[in-house]
Amino acid sequence: MSRYNRYTGEDYRKILAIYADCGSINHTARLTKYPRTTVNRIIKKYETVEQLEALYDFESDLPLVTRIQQNQDMQLHYAYVLGLYLGDGHISKTNSHRAERVMIFLDKAYPNIIKRCEKSLGIVFPNNEVGIVDKKTFVYVNCYSQQLPELFPQHGEGKKHDRDIILEEWQERIVDAYPLEFFRGLYHSDGSRAQNIVKGKNYPRYMFSNYSDDIRKLFTDTAEKLGLTWTTANARNVAISRREDVAWLDEHIGEKS
Repeated sequence: MSRYNRYTGEDYRKILAIYADCGSINHTARLTKYPRTTVNRIIKKYETVEQLEALYDFESDLPLVTRIQQNQDMQLHYAYVLGLYLGDGHISKTNSHRAERVMIFLDKAYPNIIKRCEKSLGIVFPNNEVGIVDKKTFVYVNCYSQQLPELFPQHGEGKKHDRDIILEEWQERIVDAYPLEFFRGLYHSDGSRAQNIVKGKNYPRYMFSNYSDDIRKLFTDTAEKLGLTWTTANARNVAISRREDVAWLDEHIGEKS
């Protein structure tokens, strides 16, 4: 059986194959050692192995990490969600729920970012409900899953800037494949498009601010993958100021909204 689902498509296949041979629900339950109610439900739902093959999504039995690595659309949205999580995400577990919960905190001033986050989480967690909790000045987009520690191995005790934040190899491959989406997620969480007034002239620039040296390096490394030049503004702020780079980011990302 899968660690995450009580029964899988392979369990269903076994039930239907044995039932096809014996024709008895009770005998099938005895041979498979599954509850009779489960055997009866599967037989009524799928009837035959052929029907199961046609209707059942066997991919859904795989751990999410495996599914993401095999699905380009999920990778694209995961890259974005990972950027958001590293900036403003948190994983917690409540006593009332067996699964852990990821919460991504977002400013209510940016409804399009909230919608994008909700959509991307829904694609990364296709079998889980994604919710938005509305607070006075912010919201958090959240989702429960038993697989969160595998999807976000950077989770740990305390604040992110007090511990090492290092991507695993499979995460690096996704970031390398979708650097713009990872950059977008980081920017949507901890970035801004700011005015830089010099001698009365406005030279707009993109800023990224984070206390974690590791997360800032992930941002600058990704900027370099995109061909962008960055500078250190101060101890926790990075700036992208070159006119061509600002124009490129305006075209591909734009101001937060």
